This record gives sequence, structure tokens and C-alpha cells, in this order.
Amino acid sequence: MNTNIISFPKTNTVTFTIRPKTGSSLSHLSFGLMLKLHINNDMSLVSLLGKGNEHSNHEAIINWMLFHYTREDIHSMVKPLESLTKSLHNFLLNSMEDSSC
Repeated sequence: MNTNIISFPKTNTVTFTIRPKTGSSLSHLSFGLMLKLHINNDMSLVSLLGKGNEHSNHEAIINWMLFHYTREDIHSMVKPLESLTKSLHNFLLNSMEDSSC
């Protein structure tokens, strides 16, 4: 029997919060919107697009979509990425114009 014991260093534990399931299609659309509009995956637009409790622009965009459209509306769009890109772009432009006045 082998009596050599190899001890491993203690690893850091990470806690995760459980977030409500949004559906993969909304998540993919959110990432698509971020790519098309060159939005970073940081927290820079959370207060503008989301409720303020999101952890990233990705989550804020999902909440923005669900605030402005129902899931059925999004799923019934012929080209949802193009439609949502125009809508989000206009929303961001209008928000910038409102804040500059």
C-alpha cells in the first residue's frame, strides 16, 4: 500500500448568484446586439438600459428587450436581430440627446 500522501493547496471558493433563466435565444440576441452596436461587455449601460441590478451590459440588454417587447413579439419577428438593432440604436441615440439638453 502506498503511504505517500500528496496534499493539494486550498483553492479559492467562488460564490455564484442564481439568475432567472432568460432563454438562449434572448441571450444570443443580446450578444448579437452587442456585436452589431459595438457595446462592450462591461457595466457602462446598465443604468441606462436595465433596472440597475444587472451585472453586465448583456443582462441589461436582455431586460431592455423584455421591457419593450414580449417574448412572443421577439419570436414572431422575421429578422429580430435587425429589428432590435434599429430599435436599440434609436433608443440609445434618443437617450443621448435627452441627456445633452
